[in-house]
Amino acid sequence: MNRIRRMFLPLALGCCAGVSAATQAPSGAQLFREHGCTSCHGAEGIHPSARYAPVLRGKPAEYLLERALQIFSGQGTSANAAFMHEQFCIGDRPAEGCDPVPSADELAVIVRWLGGETRPPAKKRTPQGLYATSVQAYHRLQELGDHAVLIDVRTRPEVAFLGMPTLARANIPFMLLDTGSWDEKRSTFKMVPNDRFVARVDALMERLDLHRNDPVYLMCRSGSRSAKAAALLHANGYTQVYTVVDGYEGDKAESGPHKGRRVVNGWKNSGLPWTYRLDKSEMDFH
Repeated sequence: MNRIRRMFLPLALGCCAGVSAATQAPSGAQLFREHGCTSCHGAEGIHPSARYAPVLRGKPAEYLLERALQIFSGQGTSANAAFMHEQFCIGDRPAEGCDPVPSADELAVIVRWLGGETRPPAKKRTPQGLYATSVQAYHRLQELGDHAVLIDVRTRPEVAFLGMPTLARANIPFMLLDTGSWDEKRSTFKMVPNDRFVARVDALMERLDLHRNDPVYLMCRSGSRSAKAAALLHANGYTQVYTVVDGYEGDKAESGPHKGRRVVNGWKNSGLPWTYRLDKSEMDFH
């Protein structure tokens, strides 16, 4: 498994030897079709044909690569991974109905096409233009250790009922849920600004012996509130505020059997560590 990962990873994340435009190699979309991926995951990886098939479009390339390796190696522990392994007839004589296994070059093109970087929509943009996917933020935070911080800016009910990333050092809500007011437009309770947000972030940074020039990663549900929170911190002197563009739960599928559900990307959908068990010292009661 590790040998296969070492072979695929450089290709998926940037090298792609032998598949340049100059050689007129097939596109990611073409290879996706040729290897039978659309039969389960739908056109362009966003319209799965069955509930067991996840939405692939928008998930980071490194995450997609990891899942593909589990399937092709046969070492995946989930029932879905085992099922997909059988669909490719790996290790058996090719039979009717078996899809061809993509080569290293082809897999690199496919995952980069599915997880390609795109400019965030307007509601997720920040003045600084500092963005990270949940997977990118996870790896970067591990590298930086105590020299950076991840702050969960969701409301307390969200954290209480949906869990929280294990790497988050604090939950400091950017907006507070006002259960005494109703939002007719959104058919839910209204959200009101947390007027102590910046002060609470300042206090956290001081406690962690961090400064306004150190990296700060903000995460909300799907990237909109964290962008606004990043803009506010930037206006108050913070110079390295990254917003996690896919958030904790991810974006909604716009069509298919998963329509309306947050299954496209996000911390939880990317298999990153999280927990329901909250640490009292990380909760903001002020």
